[in-house]
Order: sequence, then C-alpha cells, then structure tokens
Amino acid sequence: MNAPDPAPAVPPFEPPPLPVSVADSGRRIVWIIALYRAVCAAALLGVALLVDLNGVAAINPNAFVTAASLYFLFGLVAFAWVQQDRLPFSLPLITLALLTGDIFFLSLVIVAGGNAVAPIPILLFPQLAASGWLLRTQTAFFHAALASVVLLGLDVYRALEGSIGGAQIVQTGMVGFGYFATVAIAVALGAYTKASEDLAAQRGIDVANLEQVNRLIIQDMQDGVLVVDLNGVVRGHNAQVTRLLGGFGRMRGGMRLVEFSSTLHDYWRRWQDDFTIGLPPFKVEATQRLLRVRLVRIGSGLNGGTLIYLEDLGRAQSDAQQMKLAAMGRLTASIAHEVRNPLSAINQAAQLLEEDGAVAPEGQRLLAMIRNNSKRIDRIVGEVLQLNRRDRQQPESIALAEFLRALVDEIVQAENIPKGSIQIAVPDELVVIFDRGHFNQIFWNLVRNAWQHCQKKEASVRLAARPGYMGDAVICELSDDGPGIPAELRGQIFEPFFTTRPGGTGLGLYIARELADANGATLELLPRAPGAHFRLTLKRSGAPTAVVPDVAPPVPPTT
Repeated sequence: MNAPDPAPAVPPFEPPPLPVSVADSGRRIVWIIALYRAVCAAALLGVALLVDLNGVAAINPNAFVTAASLYFLFGLVAFAWVQQDRLPFSLPLITLALLTGDIFFLSLVIVAGGNAVAPIPILLFPQLAASGWLLRTQTAFFHAALASVVLLGLDVYRALEGSIGGAQIVQTGMVGFGYFATVAIAVALGAYTKASEDLAAQRGIDVANLEQVNRLIIQDMQDGVLVVDLNGVVRGHNAQVTRLLGGFGRMRGGMRLVEFSSTLHDYWRRWQDDFTIGLPPFKVEATQRLLRVRLVRIGSGLNGGTLIYLEDLGRAQSDAQQMKLAAMGRLTASIAHEVRNPLSAINQAAQLLEEDGAVAPEGQRLLAMIRNNSKRIDRIVGEVLQLNRRDRQQPESIALAEFLRALVDEIVQAENIPKGSIQIAVPDELVVIFDRGHFNQIFWNLVRNAWQHCQKKEASVRLAARPGYMGDAVICELSDDGPGIPAELRGQIFEPFFTTRPGGTGLGLYIARELADANGATLELLPRAPGAHFRLTLKRSGAPTAVVPDVAPPVPPTT
C-alpha cells in the first residue's frame, strides 16, 4: 500500500519585527540630554574664560573657572559614556548618576560665582523633565526633591554666611516647586506616551500578522493574483502566476505589467478606461492555458491599485481528464497482464524458431518483424501503464548536480553516446524536492530525444541549472543544436499520442509533463532557437542535504 502523499511544506510562521522599543527611544533622550549638558558646560566655561568675572561681582573668579572646567570635563565624559552600545547600568541608575553629577558641579559653580550666577538652577529643568519622561514612576519625584533640597540647603548655608538675602531663598524655593511641576508633567506625558507606544506596537503586530496570513493565503490560491499600482508596475504576485503565464524564474516584483504579459497589460489599460467592459479569456502561448481575467480596484487616490485574478479555465477540464486517466490506468493495469502473457509467448516462440534453424533464410526477416513488433507492443503497454504513476510520487531531497551527472553517465553508456556530447553546468549547492524515479524518467526522455535530433557534435546537448528569482525555485534547462520544433507543432508536442517520429507512441513528453506536474514542477517548451529548448522548474529544498545519487533503472523513452 502506498504511503499517503506528504502535505505541502508550509513556511514556519515568523513573528513580525517589533517597532522601536521604549529602551531605544530612552537611549536617544539620554543622548540628547548628554549633548545639552556638554553644550551648557561649554557655555559656562566660555563665560568663565572670556568675561571679566570681577566686573560681574563673582565671589571667587579662580574657583569659578575651576568649577566651570570640571563641569565641562564631566559633560564630555558623560557624553562619551552614553555613546556605548551596552550601558553597564539600568536607565534609572544612569539618570540618577548623571543628575547627581549635574547638581554637584553646578553647586560648585554657584558657590564660586555668587549672585552673578543666580539663574544657574534653571539649567536642571531639561534633566528633570527627561527623568520624569524616562522613569514614569514616583521615583522621578525623588530626583526633583534631591535637586531642590541640595539647592535650598546651599542657599541657607550662604544666607547664614551673609552672602545672599532671604529673597534668594524664596526664589530657589520657587525653582524647586517648578522642578516638581516639571517632573509631574513629564511623568504624565511619559505614561500617556507609553500607553500609545504599547497600543501602536500591538497594532503593528496585528497588522503584520494579518499581512503574513494574507500572503500565505494568496500564495496557496489556485488562481493567479497580481497587485498592480496606478503606473502599471507589479508590486506583488503569487507563485501561481508564473505557473499560468510560463515566466518561471523571470518574474519578480517591481517589473512592469507589460513585461509579465502584453495581453494582460492591454486588458488592464482597457479596463482602466471602462470598468464595465467585458474581458474575454485569452490563451497563453507558452503554457497553452486558457485564462479568464478578473480585475478589482483597491485603494483610492494615489495609493490605489488593481488586483488582477487569473483563473485557469482548463483546470476543471484537466481534473476531469485526470479522473479519466486514473480510470484508464486501473483498466490498463488489469489488461496489461492479459496482453503481456500471450505477447511473451509469441516473442519466445519466435526466438526458439530463430535458434532452431528450421526456418528458411527468407523467413528470418519475418521472425525479425515478429520480434520487433512484439517489443514495440510491450513498450506501448508499459508506457500506457505510466499514466497511472503520477499519483504515486515519493518526494525526497535530491542533490541536482550529482544526480544529473550520474544519470548522464548511465545514458551515455546505454546509448553509446560519445563523451563530451552532453555538457552539464549545474551548481553543486542546488538541492530539489522530487520523486527520484519520476525525475529519472523525465530527464531520460528529454536527453534521449535531444540526442536523436541534435547534430551529434561536442556539447550538442546542454544541461544547465540555476536558482530562480523566487528563492523557492530551481530552473533546469535542456537544449540541443538540432533543427528544433516547427512553430505550428509547438502547441501539440505535450498532447498524448502526438509524435513526429515513425514508430513512436507520442506518450514520452506527455508523461514527462504529467510527472512534473504531479511533483509540483512545470515542464515547458521555450520559444528559442536554434534547436529545442525545454525548461523544468522545480521546488528547491530548504536545507541542502547529502544525497547518494543512485539513479533508478532507466525507462526507454519515446516521443
């Protein structure tokens, strides 16, 4: 009993990137305050060095210059410290340490400058506002209390010495009240900002999750979907589009719609002029698929665009055909036994007569005809049985380069093909997902057919592979230097029982395409010259694995 087909691989869900965190915005604010501190310290040092301190009644000019210099050095060190990638302390400890340094050095400046620097305490307002916004808790009020107590204590000490009057203490008290008010407003704004950031972050996650779910759904749709902006540029499409239009590996977002399909571009332009216009189905030359087009307007204004749906009208017909083929496969499986038994007896009798020597020489030609036609009937029965194999695939990871080299070596030996006639250019890192027996049969048919029609010179048959533009695809191409396939026959070569070679059954390429489709791949004939040019687009394995390239027994091909 065959194992059930494996479920299609679904990429693991990756959580969307989070927006800029509070910690990142906090680092920016700490950096801005550090820059503000360095600028203020530089301004104080400039005043100390350029202004006549005796003229402005400074208590101790030399001490003022020293205090300003120390504050400037502290500002530079603090600014360099906050530039580190990873700060050694938490944000509350950093803000407290820097604020403590500000209070200490500004107190030295106030003691040395006296009444000449009475407005100095207002320099602390930005630091306290930043503390309130960053901490967003009652701890921020401790910072305001620390600054107020230190400055009031300093003024009380100076008042006892007689350096200042009571009015200065009242003024410092009002500044302290302003500290508390500033912190309170900053805490309230910080809490509101945090709530807004949390809501924005959650909304961003929800939107990103919804976008990823929509992307997965669109990629899994049976219909092709394109998103086109107002300028006719394709902003996105699913993998089904490449299957329907036949542009495997070449299509990518950012290309113009006319590069995807000139017919689709014409339909889109006509629909833009009249939304009610009826758009007839059209047939794609490369894939021979009949597609129905449906367009839907999305968005509005300059941000608007168009969704283009491509429906394969031949899908239902193909499904019905597959049901017929499955029924025919079951029927032929039972008939094959009844046909091959007498056929084997006929072939054996002819062989015995030939070995017995009782047949006259003129009858040897008739015996040869019997044996050749018996083999042909046996081959036809075997190929008809292959029609039932597409539902029995067992996908596995296959190292493409090793597999093709081993297969070509076997074909060269079996068909007496000169070495060097088949050229292989396949990167070693490419690993695909495919049924090994199906893969062998497809390439055996393609290589044999190419050799039969090429010029049989050095590198007359070429095998090449490369990654597709979409990361989950591998493009493998086979070409020859023969006369090629006439344009009027290109649309029929994949039809069952169609052949141009005498004695052929016309099932080889049809079975090859069916097996490719059963494995989620696509086999197509490209309109290139000279010679025939086939392209097989396969699914790429997510992780390259070491695979032994043992090749399944060859199956004689036909065209």
